[in-house]
Amino acid sequence: MKKVSWSIKASKELNEVYDYWTLNNNSNIYSEKILDETFRMINLVRSQSYIGEESKIKRISRVLILENFSLFYRSMNDEIKVLSFFDNRLDPGNLKIN
Repeated sequence: MKKVSWSIKASKELNEVYDYWTLNNNSNIYSEKILDETFRMINLVRSQSYIGEESKIKRISRVLILENFSLFYRSMNDEIKVLSFFDNRLDPGNLKIN
């Protein structure tokens, strides 16, 4: 199974989403649901890296998390590199993947 690494940007984005929903809901229940589903999907991608939809950016794929979030990643020979965790309700013009 491929190893998974997170870019600093993607890790920061996930943390910001977690913090926002914890604060917004006065509870971490939904935030934990986001995390659980994110890591469930990452494990699926680890074993079946072709499962994601190819994005408009070459060699970058995307999977949906709870319909509201997109996880962008690049699959390499022995690694999945998570590049961005994006809230789909935000302006897509703000999506930057390096």
